[in-house]
Amino acid sequence: MAERGEVNRNSGKVDFILLMTIIVLLLFGLIMLFSASTPRALNEGNIYSIIIKQASMSVVGCVFMFFTTQLDYHIYKKYARIIFWVALALMVLVPMVGFVSHGARRQISLGPISFQPSEVAKFALVIFYSARYTNSKTSDLSKPNKNMAVSIAVMCAFVGCCILQSHLSAAVVLAAISVMYMIAAGLPMKYLAAVGAVGVVGFTYFAVSESYRLDRFKALFNPEAYSRGIGWQILQSLYAVGSGGFFGLGLGQSRQKYLYLPEAHNDYIYAIVCEELGFVGALAVIALFVLLLWRGYKIASKCPDKFSSLVVYGLTTKVALQTAMNIAVVTNSMPNTGISLPFFSSGGTALMLQIFEMGIILSMSRYSYVKK
Repeated sequence: MAERGEVNRNSGKVDFILLMTIIVLLLFGLIMLFSASTPRALNEGNIYSIIIKQASMSVVGCVFMFFTTQLDYHIYKKYARIIFWVALALMVLVPMVGFVSHGARRQISLGPISFQPSEVAKFALVIFYSARYTNSKTSDLSKPNKNMAVSIAVMCAFVGCCILQSHLSAAVVLAAISVMYMIAAGLPMKYLAAVGAVGVVGFTYFAVSESYRLDRFKALFNPEAYSRGIGWQILQSLYAVGSGGFFGLGLGQSRQKYLYLPEAHNDYIYAIVCEELGFVGALAVIALFVLLLWRGYKIASKCPDKFSSLVVYGLTTKVALQTAMNIAVVTNSMPNTGISLPFFSSGGTALMLQIFEMGIILSMSRYSYVKK
């Protein structure tokens, strides 16, 4: 937000550092995806099948990003409720019309396009909360009232849909986004603690309600004991990370991607980065994401109004959450929850949405404050 003694000015130029960071992440991600996906794609009959789809979606996403940077960002506030209801409807439809992939019903198809509505839900929550809290006074959440009840109900609705989909990682991200906005809106700690306590109880019940979920937590501390099941993926990931050393085995030289490590081109692509590019490459990926987060938060602090500031803050934090969770899973610092690495993991529609969201941030970066 603006400081006293500053005036708003539309510079007409997007944040150059953020734009370059996005482009580098996209190119880096495509290179690593091609390397990580070649054995899987070759096994399916066409070595280029996965990378062509991802590259095509990248191009489409960049076109969307270009046009998004030219839009007046107030349009998202105007249609915040529509975006919210569309996302919620899609989430409700998943258990009914979605198809099963990797043992869970999380995706739906619209013609030739399949996607996870949970990705749309994350974006919708950012827009919805930003618009709602822009129109609310900080004191509106200082005591139990309708506004606070609506905020909690929205979080429970989306998290509940994720539970029906057995999508724990999406539930965690959506809950984290919701709590983040509640804190920003001034929800007192005693009410926030109550929401957190209920969330912990619900999360614990969900985690132990099925034996395979409980095994994931047990495998976190002793993957060798579950080497024929969930522990296999963890061990193969750790082998990939550890064998990379400082400089890695070389681009394209991974051994674990040859069908030893499941989802090497998707949730565990960071393990392939570590194996082929070593500690240097792994650190480079983290540095790029840190640079993106720094620019995002810097833009949020200089946005011309509360709505744009909250949107940039939310979208930037969403990337931070997903990146941190993915790296934590790959390094066995948290249970396997099936979360992808932004800009790197296979998933064309998810990548397209991520680029679109970056376009929104770039659009808002065109507005800045300068000293009088």
